Amino acid sequence: MVDLAFAATNPCHLYPLAQATSALGTRTTFYSGYPGWRLAEPHPTHLRTHSLRTLITYGLLRVPERFRPRSRTLFLWQDRHFDRWVAGALARHHFVHAMPGQALETFRRAKTLGVTTVLNHATGPSRHWVQVMRGEYEKAGLSIERATVYDDTFRRREDQEYALADRHCAASTLVRDQLVAFGVRPERIWVVPYGAAPEVFFPAPEGGSPVRFRILFAGQVSLRKDLATLLRALEKAGRPDWALDVFGSVGAEVRGELAAYRGATPLTVHGAVGQRHLAEEMRRSSVLVLPSLEEGFGLVVVQALACGTPCVVSDAVGAIDLIKPRTNGSVFPARAADALAVELEFWAGQPRRVDGDYSWTGPAGILRRLSEEALGSTAALMPTS
Repeated sequence: MVDLAFAATNPCHLYPLAQATSALGTRTTFYSGYPGWRLAEPHPTHLRTHSLRTLITYGLLRVPERFRPRSRTLFLWQDRHFDRWVAGALARHHFVHAMPGQALETFRRAKTLGVTTVLNHATGPSRHWVQVMRGEYEKAGLSIERATVYDDTFRRREDQEYALADRHCAASTLVRDQLVAFGVRPERIWVVPYGAAPEVFFPAPEGGSPVRFRILFAGQVSLRKDLATLLRALEKAGRPDWALDVFGSVGAEVRGELAAYRGATPLTVHGAVGQRHLAEEMRRSSVLVLPSLEEGFGLVVVQALACGTPCVVSDAVGAIDLIKPRTNGSVFPARAADALAVELEFWAGQPRRVDGDYSWTGPAGILRRLSEEALGSTAALMPTS
């Protein structure tokens, strides 16, 4: 039986993936920066937690910024310590998955134990991210290095983590291609998509379509998400009979774009909500739109699909792997407001719900198969303790 380990300060995508691999009968260990009581049950086969710095970090983030360290400083303090803790706690496994910025000491220790290292990417290389987003930050009068963790120190650490990674696990073919462009050999990359929790994200019982054409945007409203393109598309469409609902925290750098909106379609900003509330809003919406300039996957896409809601996404969103054009959604070129307006008009005239299995079971099965194939004839052997 293959033995998998995952390490992450917060549950992100790795925790539900670990839950699903464990449910398939795979021996699974999760090293968590969250306390056990904050993690959904059932837990994976084994759960190890070390949460003090995570609790301090998220507690301080509630304090006004002028009275606390910068968010960037807090997250680096959290992630570096967590990485060192995992390195000290790491047992023998066949594979250990860790995320960029949290993997260096873990991978160094894994090498001494004979554990295969897997760098698990929610997004592409930081250099690609910076290439795409630098101009947007400069237009907003911001320094991308000061506003994010992606400075020279981070990139040097990332290079070391890449050098120690035996394999890479990408959320999408988009991220895979970015990794290849930055020198990773294709045969070392696994593509494992994301899923949605079926107990939260499921279709409306009646399976009908909303009476009004209701557009949903979900996620942190930031420069990267490019809500501005959606707003321009709505201004071009000029449809007062539509509605746009935005769910997510709004960054200071994009508040001007929201204030400048002059479209005929009513816009309501609701702020951040919990997962179950978001799922209900997805079931009440006609389409979800994700116009991001850079998005390794886009978890809200698979969540919306699981709720039966078609998704209209830019071609910079990794979840395009799941989209069947004008069947369960649409793909348009990033920044192309005209093309987005055309797709919105299509879905307004063709209201429908979508179906399919978008749970984590499929991704977990893919990962288990790839892991067993990599182990080859030793797949049935357990590591010695």
